[in-house]
Amino acid sequence: MNVSRLVCVCVFLSVSLVCAQQQDVAPPNLDAILKDIAVLEQKQKQGKIAERNQLVGLIQNAAASGSAAANFYTQAVEEVQFKGKKDKVEAFVAWKKSRADLLRSKEMQTALLLHLKYLLLSFQRKDLEKPETQLPSLMAYVNEVVSCDDLFAKQNPPNNETKDLLSKPLTGSIFAQWLPLGEWLPDQKSWEQKPGDVPGILEKNIRSVMREKKDPQLIQTWDLEMKVEAARITTGRSDHQADQFNTVTRPRLQFKQAQDMAVIGQPNRALTETIALVRANPLHPDFGIWVAKIRESVKPAAPAQPASDQTSPPPAPGNAP
Repeated sequence: MNVSRLVCVCVFLSVSLVCAQQQDVAPPNLDAILKDIAVLEQKQKQGKIAERNQLVGLIQNAAASGSAAANFYTQAVEEVQFKGKKDKVEAFVAWKKSRADLLRSKEMQTALLLHLKYLLLSFQRKDLEKPETQLPSLMAYVNEVVSCDDLFAKQNPPNNETKDLLSKPLTGSIFAQWLPLGEWLPDQKSWEQKPGDVPGILEKNIRSVMREKKDPQLIQTWDLEMKVEAARITTGRSDHQADQFNTVTRPRLQFKQAQDMAVIGQPNRALTETIALVRANPLHPDFGIWVAKIRESVKPAAPAQPASDQTSPPPAPGNAP
């Protein structure tokens, strides 16, 4: 075979191969494809549910006791901070030895238990159809956090690891770095991410639901927040900060409380409380905002438009038969 003929054969084969590749295949069985997709979707859904349930089970077991929570935390630290290190075993043993007293302390175990309880509440809220059913559990959690304030305030010496468990967002916790928790947590716009942020939990997780349901207990949440903030501001703080709370922060919270009175159907009470605030706090930075709200509340409603005296014109006569 000469060179020219060999070239022609190669070109023919190349063109044939390209043409074969450009040809469409037989049409698929659409019914079978849709059935397969439905089966795959169901398997994927079941797999996600199983993954979530496994995570919930791990956290529930860890939240069973202070020692279990400390062991869970230790395991998370080992996997996150020491994984891949050349001297992993020695370094982790040294870390664990240095934290032995801390991990056994009531303060650390209490902070861990609160963190894990809040994590479980967050998992529960993610797909909850009726958020109002969670309100009792959330209020119980808030009261538990408040009851532990003295314990943490007296921790000697203060410890950042204990503090971080309640002051940092769930998404940045050691547990979130270890386990795939992100997709199971509610959006941060509608759910407070910090387990120890009482004002945030009350506002985002509790009041938002109570306002929608016009729940009268909404007003009491403001009393609780003011009580908590007053206690925290007077524990180990300066007289100036306490005075700042009493003259600026508390009246500001009272104004918000008054606005929620209107939300639950008590506009007259809301107006009376706001007027009292203005009279008692004429030098408050929000004085202008309060006065504007009072004017808006007492502004007379626009008069109703009088009914027209003109009668409607008679309908146009139809075509003569």
